[in-house]
Amino acid sequence: MPFIDVKIFEQRLTPQTQEQLVTELTDAVVRVFGESIRDQTWVVLDGVDPARWGIGGRPAGK
Repeated sequence: MPFIDVKIFEQRLTPQTQEQLVTELTDAVVRVFGESIRDQTWVVLDGVDPARWGIGGRPAGK
């Protein structure tokens, strides 16, 4: 079963972006493995506070 774990800044997760990410990531897996995998594909969206995220050795929230 494909399991897709997405880490993203909390403020980017709106109801619309959440639905679109789940749909389009699932569709991408289906394009690779075929329609039979759709019901077995899990997508988890983890919203992270930018203060708890580092990019290039620096906190992203600064």
